[in-house]
Amino acid sequence: MEGRSAVWLLAVLLLLEALISAEAQNTLKYLEVGGKLVLRPEPVSSRIIGVTWKFNDGIVGEWDEGQELEYSPIFRDRASVDTTTGVLEISNMMKNHSGLYTVEINNRKQSGGHDVRVIKQVPKPVVMITPLTCTKESESCFLSCDGDITDADPVTFYFRKGGGDWEEGEQNITIMNDATTQAVPKFFCRMKNPVGETDSESVDNPFSVGANTGVIVGAIVGSVVGVLVAGAVAGGVAASRHKHADQPEEAPLLGQQP
Repeated sequence: MEGRSAVWLLAVLLLLEALISAEAQNTLKYLEVGGKLVLRPEPVSSRIIGVTWKFNDGIVGEWDEGQELEYSPIFRDRASVDTTTGVLEISNMMKNHSGLYTVEINNRKQSGGHDVRVIKQVPKPVVMITPLTCTKESESCFLSCDGDITDADPVTFYFRKGGGDWEEGEQNITIMNDATTQAVPKFFCRMKNPVGETDSESVDNPFSVGANTGVIVGAIVGSVVGVLVAGAVAGGVAASRHKHADQPEEAPLLGQQP
C-alpha cells in the first residue's frame, strides 16, 4: 500500500509540475476592446505546409497546403492567417474573444500559447473628498478616485498632491490634517490599466493653509445681503416716485401764472 501511495503521489506531483510549466509558458497579452490582435508563431526551420490556430477548444482558422483556408463562424469576418508566416490577425476584438490562443505549424503544436484578455480603456476619473462635511477643522478625510471601471480590470490608482510625484494607492485613501497635507493646494488622481491611463481634474484641498471657507461663505452671504439691500433701496425709490406721481399738483398762488 505504501508503495502504491508513493507512486500515486509522484504522479500527481509530476502532473502539477507539467500544468504549472505549461501555464508559465503562456504569454499574457492585454488588448483594448475594438482593437486588433496580432499573434506570431515561433519561427520554423522548414517551409510551412499547414497552420491551425485554436481559441480555447475551438478553431480560429485552419489551412493545409492544397486546400482553402477555413475560419470558424465566430472569426470568419474578422480573422486572417498568413499561410507563409503563420501570423494571425483578428480585428475588432470583443470581450468574449478573451481566452487562450494556440497554434499548430506543420501538424506540430508549438509550446506555450497566448493568454489574451480584452478589456476596456479606463474612464476619465473624478477625484473626490468625502465625507461632504469634511472641513478645515476635520482630523482626517477620504480621497477617492471614482469612475466606471466595469470590464477595465486590472486598474491601478495613483494620487498626486499638488506638484508632487504620482503615488500608487488604493481607490480610496485617507488624508490627514497635518502640516504636510496643509501645504498642498490641490489633489489629482489617475486610473491606469494595461491599455491606457487617464488623469482627473483637480480638487481643492480643504486642509490647505490657503483654504478659508469662512471667507468664502462670508463673501457669498455679503453678496446676497448686498443684492437684497440694493433691491430694497430700488423698491423704496420706485415707491417714492409712485407716491409723488399720485399726488395732485398744487394750485398756483393768486397772481402767479399757471
